[in-house]
Amino acid sequence: MKNDTRPKPQPLGIIFAISIEAHTFERRLGNATKYLGQKSVIYEGYVSDHPVVWTISGVGRQAARDAAQLMIDGHQPHTLISAGFAGALAPDLEHGAVLIPTRILDEHHQCIHTLTPGGHIPFLAEKTGNPKTLITVDSVITSKEKKAQLRQESHADLVDMESAAVALVAQNANVQFLAVRAISDTSEETLPPEVSRLSQPQSPMHRFGAALAAITRRPAAVTDLWKLWEQGMSCSRTLADRLEQIAQTIH
Repeated sequence: MKNDTRPKPQPLGIIFAISIEAHTFERRLGNATKYLGQKSVIYEGYVSDHPVVWTISGVGRQAARDAAQLMIDGHQPHTLISAGFAGALAPDLEHGAVLIPTRILDEHHQCIHTLTPGGHIPFLAEKTGNPKTLITVDSVITSKEKKAQLRQESHADLVDMESAAVALVAQNANVQFLAVRAISDTSEETLPPEVSRLSQPQSPMHRFGAALAAITRRPAAVTDLWKLWEQGMSCSRTLADRLEQIAQTIH
């Protein structure tokens, strides 16, 4: 019997920031091969017959940048996706809406990535809808007043903390890029004060300790954080739906 010498197909690469964003997607894929790195773990699996690699980078631009570079160096994906949750800046964006922004702004409000519907990714011709702009910033935008201010200054529709970093790594490697983001909080919502602390880079144990400390200081936080968790699980499901759709469409 002859050995199969055909080249291994390139995978789709997905960068999540936190575990709840990846929760539903990981469970739908079932068994996955795990690659342990010094700073992160990369998983390899399949959506139908299409290879996918993904990782949970941690929050923020530096963590996302490092994970994206590691994935490109080790797995050579044909496309990188910055996937996860985002806050709405535009008033028409509702909980759970999953968006593929056509423009990505950095923290200086400079456009560093523009996506042309169609182009090299035919999937986008029908799925992007009205063009949206995403801005990547360095901290969680917790209040509706700060969201309104950022909207006025940048004209962005949604905000996250990672996509611009992944986009730049992909561009430097000549790899296709998409941001796929589920709206976790609307423009009119003010997030609980504990969110900023819990979203900082830290180990799961430290995050758990921070949550306990928050509840001790403000008992009502348990209700607020539970509501956020429920919303996050709902967003995780709609995000997984879209990622599976993309994985079966772009190659």
